[in-house]
Amino acid sequence: MEYSIQRKLTFGNNRNISGHCNKRLQKGNKNKSKQRIDYLLGMKGILLINIGSPAACTKSDVRKFIGDMLSDPLIFGKPEWLSKFLARNIIAPLSAKKSFGKYKQIWRTEEPTVSPIVYFMQKLALSLENKKNIPVEIAMRFGNPDISRALKNLEKKSPHLREVIVFPLFPHYAQSTTQTTMDEIGKVFNKRPRSYRLKIIEPYFDHPAFIDALTEHARPYLKDIDKLVFSYHSLPNNQVEAAWKKGKKFDYVYQLKKTNHLLCEKLNIESQFTLLFYASQRGRNWLKPFIDTDISGLPKLGWKKVAVISPGFPVDNMETLYDIDIQAREMFMKAGGEKFVFVPSLNDADVWVEAVWKIISEV
Repeated sequence: MEYSIQRKLTFGNNRNISGHCNKRLQKGNKNKSKQRIDYLLGMKGILLINIGSPAACTKSDVRKFIGDMLSDPLIFGKPEWLSKFLARNIIAPLSAKKSFGKYKQIWRTEEPTVSPIVYFMQKLALSLENKKNIPVEIAMRFGNPDISRALKNLEKKSPHLREVIVFPLFPHYAQSTTQTTMDEIGKVFNKRPRSYRLKIIEPYFDHPAFIDALTEHARPYLKDIDKLVFSYHSLPNNQVEAAWKKGKKFDYVYQLKKTNHLLCEKLNIESQFTLLFYASQRGRNWLKPFIDTDISGLPKLGWKKVAVISPGFPVDNMETLYDIDIQAREMFMKAGGEKFVFVPSLNDADVWVEAVWKIISEV
């Protein structure tokens, strides 16, 4: 399996045709060239992948999703047998009711009645497929649609499939997202012989196309504010420390700060006008400060108008739509805040569609 950014397709120059070359022949050559490009694109496919979602907005499905996800030792941080026992017998039963209540507030009630993360991934996939004429499927590390089904769908769409480009919808490396997903893809892919290869897009936290998309998308939301708040998913300090020792390629904190720095440069925002918070922590020894406890202190410091952005989530999910847009907003406004601007994720915005394609196709 190749963990590298896919190189751009290149085609040889058409041979010059002289003599009896006429408009009709030129038109025929153009059609053949287009058919050749369409054929070669038909040999490739794109798999958009994310961490997961409950299959439906029911307590039992939420409980299963939590249990399955936290059973992974790369997420839970304990030996596999202990992770499974604690996740499925203690944590999931205890937390399912609360999490179900959150999902009820963000789950789509109109058709299709799916979770927002699935909905926006489907829209992103459809936009890529229609605009770039290449088969695209979505998959989740946990839950549905699963990786095996997504690969089968790509095989059906493209009988001549020779390469699948895997695009993880997490720009920054973490063992609880990037590594567990890549490990699972490898397991599924190697269960049987396949006639195509996989290429994995590496973390793109500093890719110009990603930064440019964020800049264009965020700019309209950042008027008349005191602070721009960056919110990222929190991680256990021991996982962060272990990754830091491996270098920048695995350093979550370095990567997210690099994203912030590059985005602020593009937006012409001084660093002193920004704050960094973390969300969805499950313990004291996780990356701080926590947005759900500390954002209420900002109005007392004179920062009563804020915008909150989550560059680590290209697609909206529970953490952005509930933890930030509902919970953090309520806490901030109750504490004396005057203006709370939620910057949506990139989702299926045109600038993001083009950025994804550029990251995939650029040398």
